[in-house]
Amino acid sequence: MQIGIDFGTTNTVVAMIGNDGAPVVLPLDPAAPESGTLRTLLYVERDGMIHIGSEAVELHREQNVGRLPRFAKAWVGVIDIELGDAVVKGYEIKGGAMSVEVFADVDADAPGRLMHSLKGPLATEYTGTKIFDREYTLEELIAEFLVRVRKRIQDLTGNEACEAVFGRPVVFAGARHDADNVRAQERLRHAAEIAGFTRVAFEQEPIAAGLAFGASQAPWATADSVAHSYADGAHAMVFDFGGGTLDIAVLRMYADGSQAVLATGGVAIAGDHFDQLIFRRAILPWLGERVKWGPQRLDMPTHLLDALGDWQDVLSLCNAPTLAFLRQVQAECTSPIRILALEDFIFKGYAFDLYSRVEQCKRELSDRRFALTGFDKEAISIWQPVTRRQFESYIARDGRDIKEMVLDTVARAGLSAEQIDFVIRTGGSSSIPYFVDMLGGMFSRAHLTESDLFTSVASGLALRAAQL
Repeated sequence: MQIGIDFGTTNTVVAMIGNDGAPVVLPLDPAAPESGTLRTLLYVERDGMIHIGSEAVELHREQNVGRLPRFAKAWVGVIDIELGDAVVKGYEIKGGAMSVEVFADVDADAPGRLMHSLKGPLATEYTGTKIFDREYTLEELIAEFLVRVRKRIQDLTGNEACEAVFGRPVVFAGARHDADNVRAQERLRHAAEIAGFTRVAFEQEPIAAGLAFGASQAPWATADSVAHSYADGAHAMVFDFGGGTLDIAVLRMYADGSQAVLATGGVAIAGDHFDQLIFRRAILPWLGERVKWGPQRLDMPTHLLDALGDWQDVLSLCNAPTLAFLRQVQAECTSPIRILALEDFIFKGYAFDLYSRVEQCKRELSDRRFALTGFDKEAISIWQPVTRRQFESYIARDGRDIKEMVLDTVARAGLSAEQIDFVIRTGGSSSIPYFVDMLGGMFSRAHLTESDLFTSVASGLALRAAQL
């Protein structure tokens, strides 16, 4: 089988080559087979059972939402420290080496843990985490997800899936040097091998999207609105804007569907980042950001507010000292109900659902001039409209960086903006009107076309697998 796997930050898509030679997207998620996408989520239960996609979300909601944790001290390990000489209350104390046992607060009744953005840390120094009584490396966590994807491929096709072409971003999130990208790819390869893939190849995601575009020429070659016919030597720029990264490829396209890669570029700005901007600017005030507390009317601690930027980071706040602090603040602050809402947000499992509602608000702003983030659960009562103009003000600085990166990539291809014949948008974030308008202004001579937003990369990876 020729299989392409787009293992994404937000969604995972798998395509294979059908009997007619065209790529076919597999319905990986039984809860939404028509979409062709599977949420890149992993839910680990206390007994070791693991679930992915929609099933992971539903179990998380069923087992965690509304439940207040019960904290207990758990032994973490022993650390060795070196103390210097000191004078305490007039007594000289000799320093030296000593060992200290370390304990941490854990939720003694937690039924499971939801993991997301498994792809995000691949280029960083992040090694893994402990979930209940087991230590998982990052590669093992990704492998747990991929082994279940592989099983679904086999169930859907009746064939064992051992070989695949995986997509990879041009620049992995968190990569500072080329060596980081190399290491990230090798970590992903290792995870795939743990999952049972015996032969793994890679292709950059925007190049794969270009292959899918080139394999189906008819839609643009015959459209009445196309100002430039598709011919040998036409120049295309792929704008692949997903949940974790933005990837660019400038290609020379040929009439037989093949292509030459002229330049690539990438930046770790994408949909998840925009969700965080909306959350920080529009939602945090509902969760106590501007509350003053104590006799001195202090600001809320920066470290606490910063940890709310990503729903998975909220786990770092779920401990007994944070709970005690929030209850102290509630007794002597300017808005106790906001702090009570923050308590429920952190400790009763509502973070994932509220972030999901923020993501939905962002998507709605692509079709409407304003969208409403409404969320009403226990003490959390949020009613926050966001206009498209507000959202565009949030992302304007990132937009300038993206525009600069796009122009630099085109220049490295030896071309000017006027020489680009086609701009191919793919990935969910590429439909944001701010960027559609930006591309239209930058490439006014080019034909802007929207490829299959969520499946074109996987289709191109399957085509690359067929070539290999």
